[in-house]
Amino acid sequence: MTLLGCALAVATASCKSLTSVPASLPTIGDTGVVYALNGAPPGAPTALDIFNGELLSADANFVFDVAFDIDSAGNVVYLPQRAVASGLASTHSVGLQTVSTLFDSLGSAPTTGYRADTALVTKPNVTVVVQSADPTACSVSITGTVVYAKIVVTAVDPVSK
Repeated sequence: MTLLGCALAVATASCKSLTSVPASLPTIGDTGVVYALNGAPPGAPTALDIFNGELLSADANFVFDVAFDIDSAGNVVYLPQRAVASGLASTHSVGLQTVSTLFDSLGSAPTTGYRADTALVTKPNVTVVVQSADPTACSVSITGTVVYAKIVVTAVDPVSK
């Protein structure tokens, strides 16, 4: 696989604890194109760092939350950091889940139902919610260390990947 041509829309909510203290960081909205993790050109964006709202290469530094891939059926494969790192260098837990709410209509992330550190496979245009428990991202936050994001991959190019 060489390229996962997909449109990515992400909005990150902010550091929030399980006690539902109000978010303390601004929401970031963005779109972009990411490549499939398997077969991407060196340095190509294959992952998302939620806290910074940045698409970057999923490399051996493991400074991302979710990497992207594509399976043989053209489905989007979301890979939390620990699923890629296999415990070698992972720093935090990342949970994923799909929601039936359309991306633009989802105003708040669910607080339960996340599958931690497990790959998630979806069709394009399915809203995925991410819960990242990254203590370094919100280390100075008094409202908690959990960051939420919503992602929708709107298109996949199975030919060029």
